[in-house]
Amino acid sequence: NNQYLRGLVFQLYENNGVVKRSEVDKIVKSIPAEERKKLWGMGIKIGRYHIYLPKMLKPKAVEFRINLWKIFHNQSNENKIPKSGLNFLIGNTFNKNFLLLCGFEKFDEFFVRIDILERLFLEIISSDTIKSSKIELVPKMLNLLGCSKENFLKLIKKMNYIVSLENDKYYFKYNPIKKINKKTKGKSQNDNPFAALKQLNIK
Repeated sequence: NNQYLRGLVFQLYENNGVVKRSEVDKIVKSIPAEERKKLWGMGIKIGRYHIYLPKMLKPKAVEFRINLWKIFHNQSNENKIPKSGLNFLIGNTFNKNFLLLCGFEKFDEFFVRIDILERLFLEIISSDTIKSSKIELVPKMLNLLGCSKENFLKLIKKMNYIVSLENDKYYFKYNPIKKINKKTKGKSQNDNPFAALKQLNIK
């Protein structure tokens, strides 16, 4: 009965089972907590970065959806579905829209499976027991993504974390993008190069 809940489900349907949280955040915030629980019963997950159907990320579901998508758009076979089990990809030639359909989010040259991205986020917040504390980089995080330490540190920086090295151990701390100074309030948003910085981390 909730119009926002219906709107969210429609957006998910229109986008083949994966929607960026930033694009529908206003809708999500308009859905009462009790109504959100209904989404779980429908097999829908609201994550930090995406809203998606976990079952639709399984290999056979991805292959079936991609085949239908290619037929509908008359696409060739130039775009290949990443091999099952890969959670982390590197490349500048990938089609980001195609990979999002396959279940991967783009951070510049890095692509991370959206369900693994959510698990990483949960791992980070469970490690961050004190809001101001630094989070130690542990092997579990690297194993989760299946990437090297160097690439993980590059990725985490693109996710707005500050990295530091202390006693041969790496730590990272979330550094949220600062809001625009009130003094700039009267200036035109079109003239302000920082107006859309909030969205840069997932494009």
